Amino acid sequence: MTRCFRSRILAVLATLLGLGVSAPAVAQNLAVAGSPIGTIQDRNYSRLFSELRANGIHGYFPTFQYVEVPSPKSLGFESDFSMPCSPNGKGFAALRATGMKLIIPGELVYPSPGRIGRNTPANDPLNRIIACAGRENIAAITNYDEAAFHGIPLRDVSKFYNQVKAIDPTLPVLMVHGPIITDKREFRSNRLINDYLAKVQAYSAYSDITGFDLYPIPAFLSKIATPLSGGANVEADRVVQEYMSWINQAVPGKKKLLVMQGFAYTNLYEKKFREDNFPRELLDAIKPPSRNEMTMMMNQARSAGVDLVIWWGPASLPSKDSAPWPSILEMGRIHGRRF
Repeated sequence: MTRCFRSRILAVLATLLGLGVSAPAVAQNLAVAGSPIGTIQDRNYSRLFSELRANGIHGYFPTFQYVEVPSPKSLGFESDFSMPCSPNGKGFAALRATGMKLIIPGELVYPSPGRIGRNTPANDPLNRIIACAGRENIAAITNYDEAAFHGIPLRDVSKFYNQVKAIDPTLPVLMVHGPIITDKREFRSNRLINDYLAKVQAYSAYSDITGFDLYPIPAFLSKIATPLSGGANVEADRVVQEYMSWINQAVPGKKKLLVMQGFAYTNLYEKKFREDNFPRELLDAIKPPSRNEMTMMMNQARSAGVDLVIWWGPASLPSKDSAPWPSILEMGRIHGRRF
């Protein structure tokens, strides 16, 4: 669910949009991909999971990467939710103690498509993770991230999906697609955009719940076009509505997900690198989504029938007081329901 943003941040000098909208609340399945460093650096998962559940968030995707640029850095706790595992491990024990639902990062289970299916069912890594966590504590597993954009062969995506269903036919497979970013060469013409969207349709067949990761704040930096905008950048207030309108028509009969922005783009940069390379005026203009903007996107997701919302990026936040974490918890209290 990540991309490199340096070229975009260097290319812009503008100010953040101001948006505000309110609408009735609705219950949805909500999850976070990571949490602020201060909430998890002691690896007290039971405390974190209890707080999340108390705020209406019942799903957890374990990622601990807190810097992307100039090089990725992680707390390294992914190992608490991957192979080799034990039912008594910190992460799995906390899932059972609190009732939190794990969203398994599929690329940690089957990192090499060529090795899928080589183990006996008893030794299959997914089967072993299910045994460690308990099936009742697992919400879903992700297929290869942004597979259509990254050129992962369709046969590998299919192989992944079929292997999951051979191990557990009831386990939902999630498919997260990348958005159309107008300063990427892969989207430099409408023909290339249409070719990509055709791949999104084809790849979505190997999922049970499908959707996009959309990080549109601020619009001058995100440079997102939609399937309906003819290759033109759109403002943040159109992004969720237009992507979900398109995928509901293009991929009918499947549940939909949305990976939403839980960070400011500046959070993805190591502090000294950020301060040494970018003007203060630009850094000050790049903010995380505000409460009003998050409310707007949640309401658009509700109207589009999105079943699952995952906030990506909170692992890059320093503390529980760092925006937009308080707003994420508020959205959970307003909109959350149990898986």
